[in-house]
Amino acid sequence: MLTEKIVLNSERNVTLTTYIPDVSDEMSNMKVKPAVLIFPGGAYRFCSDREAEPVALRYNALGFNAFILRYSLNEDAAFPTPLNDACEAYNLILSKCDEWHTDPEKIAVCGFSAGGHLAAALGTMGNPKPCACILGYPCILDSTSPILAKP
Repeated sequence: MLTEKIVLNSERNVTLTTYIPDVSDEMSNMKVKPAVLIFPGGAYRFCSDREAEPVALRYNALGFNAFILRYSLNEDAAFPTPLNDACEAYNLILSKCDEWHTDPEKIAVCGFSAGGHLAAALGTMGNPKPCACILGYPCILDSTSPILAKP
């Protein structure tokens, strides 16, 4: 498995971690896989570990390449900064589809809580937009905005 932490922005501690299973000649139909880019929740104050690697490994078990974005937090979380982080991560995945054995037409985003908010933002305002959005209890209602970090 290729597990690599790529620093997207060292000042804001933004990283993309890859979870790309090895390609096996025994499974010729699985050389190119769909992928999921995961945004853990944490109210834009932290990125929850329980919504990161365990989710990535479960997607791996289901035949996906998985990526975890640890996006801008706290005083750096004013929009559109996290959205820019998400766009950068998504575009990096697209640019490395051949190297990472990823189908560019089958890349979804999955986010929880604040990460669900970020996934929804990427799905509606991103460039390019992901192929699918999986929103786990997203903070997308006006009534949930008070729990998010203030810029």
